Amino acid sequence: MKLVLAFMLGCVPLLAGAQEKLPQDVAKFVENAQMCEHFAGEWDDNDKARQREITQAVASSCGQAQKQWKRLRVKYAGQPKLQQVIAENANDAVRSFRK
Repeated sequence: MKLVLAFMLGCVPLLAGAQEKLPQDVAKFVENAQMCEHFAGEWDDNDKARQREITQAVASSCGQAQKQWKRLRVKYAGQPKLQQVIAENANDAVRSFRK
């Protein structure tokens, strides 16, 4: 167990380093798109308060990610590597979000 934990903690700097290589606006888009997908996949019929929180989180993260996605596709049109990162993170929740 300690070995697994040590391995996981050892990988964190590698993941953070990969994220740091992206321009700040692209990294923020990736973060918002991931949160959008996460919250869009949640639903709680039994707890109305929790469902309101989820709905607000979807509106916030998906709304921001969708605006960023549209802007970044144009901004980085001539940069295939960044275009690929943007396209890979423009999940269905981001693309289809409607306020």
